[in-house]
Amino acid sequence: MVDDHSEFVDDILSEILTEARPRVDASAERPVTLGQELSPGDQDTVMGTQIDQLASALEIPVATAQLAKSMTEQYRTARGSLEGTALEMVATAAMYAASKITEVPLDPTDFVDATPDVIHRVGLLRRSKDMVSTLGLDPTAFLMSEQYIDRYVSDLDLPASVGERAREIVTHTEESGLSSGKSPSGWAAAAVYNACLDHNVTLTQTSICDVANVSTVTIRNRYQEQREAMRAVEALPDEPMAIIASVSTAIDLSDETLELATILIDRALDEAYPITDAPVEWALGALWQADTWLDDVVSIRTLGQYHSASSATIRHRARKLRKVISYGELNEFRSGHNQ
Repeated sequence: MVDDHSEFVDDILSEILTEARPRVDASAERPVTLGQELSPGDQDTVMGTQIDQLASALEIPVATAQLAKSMTEQYRTARGSLEGTALEMVATAAMYAASKITEVPLDPTDFVDATPDVIHRVGLLRRSKDMVSTLGLDPTAFLMSEQYIDRYVSDLDLPASVGERAREIVTHTEESGLSSGKSPSGWAAAAVYNACLDHNVTLTQTSICDVANVSTVTIRNRYQEQREAMRAVEALPDEPMAIIASVSTAIDLSDETLELATILIDRALDEAYPITDAPVEWALGALWQADTWLDDVVSIRTLGQYHSASSATIRHRARKLRKVISYGELNEFRSGHNQ
């Protein structure tokens, strides 16, 4: 049973450890206090001071700090001693684990940045993993991605609607088990990026990477996994008109864009275009063309979220649809809706 628990913890932290990039040389000499140098009482003083300093620097609640102090004592008792360990690292690992348990949205880099000359990322994660395993803590606390979303949305000054959509994405993908073994901060960051695309909000992968302390490769891989899962959960209708209505509502496009896209599909059907062979591609192409003509400025990547079709395919369908309406009719449509 213990082996199973340890293996589960390994799976949870494996991706975080793989991505860990210490800010300084992990082998360099550090100003740390070794456990064997002090009595248990003095050990508690050193670790308590480290926890208090972290709580102050990172604005961590008192209850979380108290939990961390209790965990250091339990950890020493379970191990028998802290010989061969750096007390500051043990204290920081306890604080990191306590923040997970109490849902304080901090990641390993936050703790490293607070004490860069003492703590390095790889060591912190390894000690945290050992603490979780040794104390038999619930490892699912390390899987909670949702706690990071509000922080990322706030740091990037994104609309509240992006946070709501990101939470929906996290809920659906976690329920399916897709996030199992993945870094929760990276999973949350990918969900925020996905949500921005869904709401036609501009956000670069680099921006979310900088805030979440993950690589662009992680964002790219995770967001694609999430997007594929969400397409299955939120499958589009079969009819092109229904597709246009569904996507327009989701992106909050103007009524004029919806109406013009519908006209383009109607005309194309009258002229025997093969709309039914690829209804989603044609519907997205109609929305893209209508949006371009009416200056709604929806991102082609936002439309591409709804289907596996490439941006080039959507643009190709849009170009085909230009032929079904004359510029005179288009100008008349514009004039009628500008009054």
